[in-house]
Amino acid sequence: MKAVRLNLEDRQAWQKLQHVLTSFASDYMDIVAAEQTEFKFEQQVLSIAFTLIEANSDRDRVNEFTQNIDRYFNRLQLVSVRRIEWEFYIIGEDVPVLAQGRDIPLIAAPTPLRQSALVRKEERQSLTRNSPQGAISKGIFKVGNLVRRLRGWLLDPRTIAAARITSRITIRDPKGALEAIRTSAIAKFNDTIEWVDTFPWETWTKEKAQQIKRRHQRNLVRAVIEDVIVLGVVLICLYWLTEALSGPTINLALLPPRHYDNNITNVQYRCGNPGVTLKNYVCLGRGMRYDQVSSILGGEGRPLGIDHKYGDRAVIVSWSNKDLSMNATFVDDKLVSRAYRQLTASK
Repeated sequence: MKAVRLNLEDRQAWQKLQHVLTSFASDYMDIVAAEQTEFKFEQQVLSIAFTLIEANSDRDRVNEFTQNIDRYFNRLQLVSVRRIEWEFYIIGEDVPVLAQGRDIPLIAAPTPLRQSALVRKEERQSLTRNSPQGAISKGIFKVGNLVRRLRGWLLDPRTIAAARITSRITIRDPKGALEAIRTSAIAKFNDTIEWVDTFPWETWTKEKAQQIKRRHQRNLVRAVIEDVIVLGVVLICLYWLTEALSGPTINLALLPPRHYDNNITNVQYRCGNPGVTLKNYVCLGRGMRYDQVSSILGGEGRPLGIDHKYGDRAVIVSWSNKDLSMNATFVDDKLVSRAYRQLTASK
């Protein structure tokens, strides 16, 4: 298992260690009062004091607890720490009933920056802190720096070589590549869960609350205006997101008067494929034009003569195939009558 390095001189790392050990002690709440755990780091010695609930606690459970603590510290690389000590006290007593400790290899702390460099950086910031142009140039510099770093990473020969190797491995063994991706995703997920679990959320929330309080104390009107603007932007973004994700709606006020949907009654939805069939015969309606009838029945008909029942301008047109024959009477290009005859027995 990969060792985790913590620099206890860093405030965030120190809080993370306290949070992890307190959570670890809460797993043994039958023997240890986790909320009374105390930590001290002086002269490269890390001291941890646990409080036992009872004087006659289960020795096996206490031994299991100390062994698990020892295993946990074996996975850590503590910077600037040469010895770890942990003690157990009874509630209300000052003398430890059990004390253990061990020396660990000393890892030197990273070298701090030179004071001259820090001074120059502070002087540079103090010159442009209140200047709008300085703020704009600072933002542009950050964006440009990110772009340069991304371009440098993409053009790095090591990145290109790693991409080539990965593509070759994927082509040769796609199943193994998928398995490696799955393992990496699980490891990243576990790291994320561990980070969420060990992050000092309570301290972070208190710090943010203090920052907001100080900002309101400096200039209440400006702070309120900024809060209203931020809230308005968030609400607008939520509204746009809701509109983008929601389905289309029908606004009845925008529809024309006496609007109706004629898709179901349209001929092309009631008739079948073009041809001389009984279904197409049924869908023929009075008043249809000749071109509509011919498109439904699949082609031009054959004129038979004049139907004197409807006058001298009534023309009989016939369509037929091997099974069915249809006659239609048109007056002034309008269908007025229809008839059919089955040529073969229906199955």
